[in-house]
Amino acid sequence: MSIFNDGILQIDERVFKNLFDEFYQALCVFASTYLKDDALAADIVQEGFVKFWNRRQYFDNYFKVKSFLYTMIRHDCLNFIRDHREKWEDISVLESSSFFADTLIEEEAYRIFYNAVEALPVQTREVIQLALDGLKNSEIAEKMEISENSVHTLKKLAYKKLKAALKDYYYLLFVFCSWLK
Repeated sequence: MSIFNDGILQIDERVFKNLFDEFYQALCVFASTYLKDDALAADIVQEGFVKFWNRRQYFDNYFKVKSFLYTMIRHDCLNFIRDHREKWEDISVLESSSFFADTLIEEEAYRIFYNAVEALPVQTREVIQLALDGLKNSEIAEKMEISENSVHTLKKLAYKKLKAALKDYYYLLFVFCSWLK
């Protein structure tokens, strides 16, 4: 079943859920870079998805949806900061287009990497997630009740699969793998 009907993006509950699942976490991290408060960022992102749902008929492609979500979340964060100015000293840095572009690129990279990790087999994904959390191989082995050799093997497998999945984004793999050392 196509999500397009006569060239118009058909956003029903199923498509909305897929968009929410794809963008929610990355948008929360994006909003947190402005607000420095994860709970507040999550609230703003949830409100943003409600606004999107109420305007869904105006979008005819995926990229317009993505652009709308990021732009709206940015504006909502800046509006919140303006309304609560005493908490933020220098809003001009946050308003700059270079901050927005850098943050957007960083969040897009995070989303791409996160999706690649989520596509890994369950045990391999768990090893990589624990390694990203800063655990050593011995700690991962103990936590998962497997041998250190198995952890090492699963990490190698994960690197190989991530390298293939991120071949068009090789710079991401380099950055994230350096975190796993």
